[in-house]
Amino acid sequence: MNRAARLHRLLVILSMATARPGIRADDLAATLKVSSRTVFRDLAELQRLGFPVTFGNGYPAQQELFRRRRRPEMSQVLADLVEQQLEVVRRKLPADEAEQLVNEAIGYLPMEAAEAVTRALAKAARR
Repeated sequence: MNRAARLHRLLVILSMATARPGIRADDLAATLKVSSRTVFRDLAELQRLGFPVTFGNGYPAQQELFRRRRRPEMSQVLADLVEQQLEVVRRKLPADEAEQLVNEAIGYLPMEAAEAVTRALAKAARR
């Protein structure tokens, strides 16, 4: 199994379960282009790592940490999401490797935010 691909899936699942509480495993599988069974294994891995992602009632994924947000401002939601993703990396990888990756990822964040806004502007301009 490709460790980077698995870590990427874990981060995407955590993000999507946070952004869209109740998203179904089949929808996650379609987005990630993997089987539902793989999504369930990844959800179980997130639980093992200590993230309260649950699934049931037709297998929706729910990120319990974001059910009752203390502050609903988008900037705080995004900050919490990034922190969760970095914590997945810290829990999944050896400490020295994780810290190196986290530091590198933090360096990319401002550029990635600018790219997201630019993509949204380009999409709006095409409408």
